[in-house]
Amino acid sequence: MAESFEGNVLKQRKRMKLSPESVRARIDNAPFGEETKKLARRWSEVESLGGVGLGVFDVSPVMVRAKGAYLYDADGKEYIDMLAGFAVSALGECNEEVTRIIQEQAGTLVHYFDFPHLERVRLAEKLVKLSRMKRKARVAFGVTGSDGIELAVRAARYFTGQPFILTAYGDYHGVTYGTMGLTGKGGMQPYFYPLPPNQSVGYFHFAYCYRCSYDKEHPACDMYCMKSYERLLESKESPYTDGMHGISSVAAILVSPYQSSAGYYIPPEGYLQELRRIADRFGMLLIIDEIQTGLGRSGKLWAFEHSGIVPDMIVTSKALGGGIPISAVIAESDILTEWGPGAHVSTQAGNALACAAGSYVLDVVSSDEFLNKVNRRGSYFADGLRNLQEKHEIVGLVGNRGIYTGVELVKSKKTKEPAAEAATFIRDESVKEGLLFEKGGYYHNRLQLIPPLTVEEDELDRALGILDRVFGDAEKRYGIGKR
Repeated sequence: MAESFEGNVLKQRKRMKLSPESVRARIDNAPFGEETKKLARRWSEVESLGGVGLGVFDVSPVMVRAKGAYLYDADGKEYIDMLAGFAVSALGECNEEVTRIIQEQAGTLVHYFDFPHLERVRLAEKLVKLSRMKRKARVAFGVTGSDGIELAVRAARYFTGQPFILTAYGDYHGVTYGTMGLTGKGGMQPYFYPLPPNQSVGYFHFAYCYRCSYDKEHPACDMYCMKSYERLLESKESPYTDGMHGISSVAAILVSPYQSSAGYYIPPEGYLQELRRIADRFGMLLIIDEIQTGLGRSGKLWAFEHSGIVPDMIVTSKALGGGIPISAVIAESDILTEWGPGAHVSTQAGNALACAAGSYVLDVVSSDEFLNKVNRRGSYFADGLRNLQEKHEIVGLVGNRGIYTGVELVKSKKTKEPAAEAATFIRDESVKEGLLFEKGGYYHNRLQLIPPLTVEEDELDRALGILDRVFGDAEKRYGIGKR
């Protein structure tokens, strides 16, 4: 039975929040040295307790420096970086050439509002050239990934004159008021009380074949998840279309090629092809969110290239600026010439430091030599993880493309029951051992392993050794694999 506001909302809020006292207790019990704990206490006294650092970890270690694939806390403890700033540090922390370019640019031009400058023109030209679009393309710059998604959605709605955006359950497209409605995270929705975020959104099931929402088996299912959604669009009993009469209220399908924040899920061959076909059939734009999957992470410049499709719009950010915030929407020219001057503006959009670094990043990550190395390193890492999968009952699935890697933890390979509690234990023990990664997953049982694309094999070996030990410890602790 539903409860009243007091019994429902207020109790829920109490469960969700942390008191300053509980945060201090977390820090006291953290496996850090005293200098790192002191710095964490200073942090907890001055920043919002709603920050992500208390969500991804009990307490995130406080770093003071980094180099390549390593982070160092205030006590000098070394950590293998399997976060890469959530795919931002693709070329490694403090990359020497990126650092040199930023320093040099800082002595030439730092800021010119949201106006054109030399480095901005150079970066836009490169993005257009590398977009893979068949027709003339243009760029709109933003600052963050969420900013880029908002730009793309606004452009799609303005160009088509239609309100709805369709996206997948489990996709993450930002957590601003303009993007939260496009992000399927129920745990974050309450923080937007009392006005719900963007609601002109429709959802479909992502092709998560290890746990199919329709209890089908791929490839025998013939992409049933997509076909069933298409049947909905064919009918007149949805708010999106009346297929029989050729009526559509949908501006675009917005989708991530792989689901990153959800747990590093890679869909089967055919997923993007089906979405491209459906978009074309019903007169919708196809927007591909490459914010975390793009710029070489998948072993190709853009993850959508693995599917052989061409989108109407691409959104990129994260790794693009070499650590300096920037985002960009790349779209067919007709879309970005429909609106008039002043339609979009942001003080820091296309800033000179990020654009200068971005030109170098693009040159590196688009080269065949670099991408070949990414694929070799990714295959090496995946082989090591699959060896652990054979050894450990807790490892149910290893998904990998390039250096885009997710590991699903289960109580039994046969039943696939999610091992959520064990996943938290593995994350925490890995921190003690000097290995940092995010725990995610639809059922809180996935490891998202995101090293820099420049990671070396000996660094991967070290990470694999730590995972081997903590997997074994988790199996003993939770009785996994016992017969």
